[in-house]
Amino acid sequence: MVLGIDLGTSNTVASTLSRDHVPLLIPDLNNKQSESTPSAILFDGKKALAGQLAQHLFELYPSKKIHRFFKRHFGTYNPVFVDEYSNPWFSETLAAILLKKVQHDASSFMPEPFSKMVLTVPAHYNDTQRKSVIEASKLADMELTAIIDEPIAAALYYSHQVEQIEDEIIMVYDFGGGTFDLTIITKSNNKIFVIAKDGISNIGGKEFDTIVADQIRNNFEMVTKRAFPDDPLLYNRLLLLSEEIKIKLNTKDEGDITKWFSFHKQIFQCHFNKADYGLKASQLIEKTEKAVQSCLRSLGMSFTDINKIILIGGTSNSYLVYDYWQKKINPDKQKLIYHQPLASVAKGAALYASSLDENANRFEAGIQLQTVSTYNIGLKSPETGQVDLVINRNTPLPVTGKIIYKINTGSSDSFAVILCQYWQKDTELQELGTIFVSGFPYSNADLLLEIGIENRANGTIAVKVKNAETGSDIRFEFKKKTLQHEFNFSEQQKLLKSVYINAV
Repeated sequence: MVLGIDLGTSNTVASTLSRDHVPLLIPDLNNKQSESTPSAILFDGKKALAGQLAQHLFELYPSKKIHRFFKRHFGTYNPVFVDEYSNPWFSETLAAILLKKVQHDASSFMPEPFSKMVLTVPAHYNDTQRKSVIEASKLADMELTAIIDEPIAAALYYSHQVEQIEDEIIMVYDFGGGTFDLTIITKSNNKIFVIAKDGISNIGGKEFDTIVADQIRNNFEMVTKRAFPDDPLLYNRLLLLSEEIKIKLNTKDEGDITKWFSFHKQIFQCHFNKADYGLKASQLIEKTEKAVQSCLRSLGMSFTDINKIILIGGTSNSYLVYDYWQKKINPDKQKLIYHQPLASVAKGAALYASSLDENANRFEAGIQLQTVSTYNIGLKSPETGQVDLVINRNTPLPVTGKIIYKINTGSSDSFAVILCQYWQKDTELQELGTIFVSGFPYSNADLLLEIGIENRANGTIAVKVKNAETGSDIRFEFKKKTLQHEFNFSEQQKLLKSVYINAV
């Protein structure tokens, strides 16, 4: 058996394949009518409650703190929170709790052991974020086989559903709960070649929630003549209520909404005008269009070159998103596909997992994927700040680039350079860490130092240092970039084992 997991910002969806290779969704055992698991963790002493149970208990006891949207913290190395025992909890550890619960549900749903497991990641994730996902799987004792970009997984499932696909250019538009991803692919049958990726890391359904939350907060302040309380628990409750209202406003046949609220012993009313909400939501959708246009320009293409647009992700469920893009397409030459936006990624991940298994059927065995580098990858001098480009963005993976530095061993016995990623030269650099090379033998001769950067098929990066003249390896240290706290795997593993996880 195989398992594909779409680890989402708002909801997590898992899928396996039936004996006849039909993708099946795995329900949250705490709510078998739901084919997704809320990406939510609630702590009650030494108990860690995940999924539907966490969300339900928070609704009953809003004074308890619930943790959501922790996926946005991947790659930051900052703790999401510090508990009452002064233990720092990181996004990787919270994700591991959720993964443990999903694996348990999957094992109960399909009692046979899983031979292959695949996790999905946003297409725009950088090296650090992808490694965070891998760390989360390790903490969850998950025997991870591979990771795959979410839009690619969705494209695989779409291919599986269509008997014959002619050569075409497809845009996978992935608007999720916390991120927006864009992937341009060329496709023929089940051969998928990614030609470009783009995305926005801080835009998704959460920003639609904020539109509603801001109105509730403003109404509170207008009625009470004082600021909304700076209380994390109260704010969590505000966001949960906002999400419920947003879902209704995102439904085409729903009209204006009037609702009473009680916050901080103050009762007040809010009227939500659907037209006003739609105007603000459209401004967010426009930001995604700008990313689309920028990506196409980098390829020397225009929107009219796209044959099909596949809408996936929870936010794409909004009629506002569908109507926005429906107005953009030429119906005679282009097609907008609304193909199971919440389920397609997980189902595609299960199909990909099966393609890696010896029992793959004809479709799965024939799957061919070719993806590209998400970022430009370069080496930056810590002294001058100059960046040397090593691997271009949107280069097919895997790819290895190298650069040679001339070191005068008579004046220096060490060398340091910063590994970084960036979209363009004028955008902010993401420093991944520093490569330190030391212990050069004293000599007046120049040493040709070759630094090789490998961008692997899964999007992670590896470093190798050689003597360019002899080809022999040179020992080096890669010191990862950290912000406030270094992620300590063994300590987080102990912390994870110290709590009881529901249904595990």
